[in-house]
Amino acid sequence: MANPYEIFDALAECVYVSDLDTHEMLYLNGSAERLVGDWRGRTCYDVVLGKDAPCEFCNNHELSADAFVTWAHYNEKFGRHYLLKDKVVDWEGRPARFEVAFDMTAEQEQRRALETKLGLETLLVRCAMKLQNIDGFAGDMTSVLQMIGEFMEADRVYLFQVSPDGTSFSNSHEWCAEGVVPQIDELQNMDLHFVTQWMPLFLKRETIVVKNLEDLRETSPNEYEMLAPQGITTLVDAPLLVEGELIGSIGVDNPAAIHLDHCGEFFSSLSYFLSMELERYRTKERFRQLSFTDTLTGLGNRNRFIADVEELDAAGPRNGFGVVYVDMNGLKDINDRDGHARGDRALIAAGSALADALPGAYVYRMGGDEFLAIVKDVSADGFDALVETVRARLADASCPMAMGLHYAAEPCLVDEAVRWADGAMYEDKRAYYSSHAASARYRG
Repeated sequence: MANPYEIFDALAECVYVSDLDTHEMLYLNGSAERLVGDWRGRTCYDVVLGKDAPCEFCNNHELSADAFVTWAHYNEKFGRHYLLKDKVVDWEGRPARFEVAFDMTAEQEQRRALETKLGLETLLVRCAMKLQNIDGFAGDMTSVLQMIGEFMEADRVYLFQVSPDGTSFSNSHEWCAEGVVPQIDELQNMDLHFVTQWMPLFLKRETIVVKNLEDLRETSPNEYEMLAPQGITTLVDAPLLVEGELIGSIGVDNPAAIHLDHCGEFFSSLSYFLSMELERYRTKERFRQLSFTDTLTGLGNRNRFIADVEELDAAGPRNGFGVVYVDMNGLKDINDRDGHARGDRALIAAGSALADALPGAYVYRMGGDEFLAIVKDVSADGFDALVETVRARLADASCPMAMGLHYAAEPCLVDEAVRWADGAMYEDKRAYYSSHAASARYRG
């Protein structure tokens, strides 16, 4: 008798019939047979899924002859997504399972790709908003890195920062998934030769996407040498540039495969936003440094002094520190006689002499011809020795100075010690001008 199911051999969809009780394969159409190969004498769970026992999700008990049961399933054996339609049919006088499998892999991948793209767009907005409240490399980037890592199902997300001299780079921020070993301590002061092959791409703002690290073994050996010991198999790395200068990169280790095909645009945009924030922070830092720096001598200015003293005194009174307050004698005479350029050179020399004599101290130009130094964690004898060095360096620089000193043997606030040193310097200054009546300046 002719097999009534042979008509299904013309279909592109896979069709099979199996015994409801024994799961023995009874029929496969041409499409299914080409997919699975030899099937005779085998069970449906063996042929279709590669299992050695009935599937835990088998729905034979739900089937009837009245209507199809429709459901979706991802077949791990073939790596395909299927829409399945099942019902009970009569096979030579016994009930059997009849299944038609529609391959929905392309549609599923398109849907997931769309979901991924939409998810990345949403993630980009969230990251951009978060970055507005983070102060560049100095800020806490962990929350941003975590958002990226969790969405991309990655092992690690991290930032590298290029050194100011442009010769090395270091891992400055890192997020790791649970169970992943951090690498940040091992990736410090790395020579830039490790990214020699990638540098031209970085400078063109191109994102590096590595789908198989072994592909780099021959083409990018330096990069491979750095990445392989970290257990990296796939990678995304995007450059961070400010005014055309590479200042760092943001990278992701071992993201889920779906993201590797769709993350290029996301990282190009993210690196742009992150670069803008870093540039904004750098500009803000430059202005902040300018507001705290005396432009003539390069020392801290009065603003820096006020901020530092507030920070020091926040801990309360302390002892074991000294204050040196100096004022150049005769600066107005130099300016009037030799010009302000000569006076500026004298101020620069005085500031350098003071800073050189007191390494590690807080040194400021307070304005005009006044300088101040705060020496922390020093004994009385040590402070006296440093003061003698200051006097010698100022004399060598031909910088006559009035000087006021205070050593905090007993606990006091730094602000109080500065006032006492200022008073002592005032007395020394008055004595100088009292004995130099011809001078054009007298501080009184």
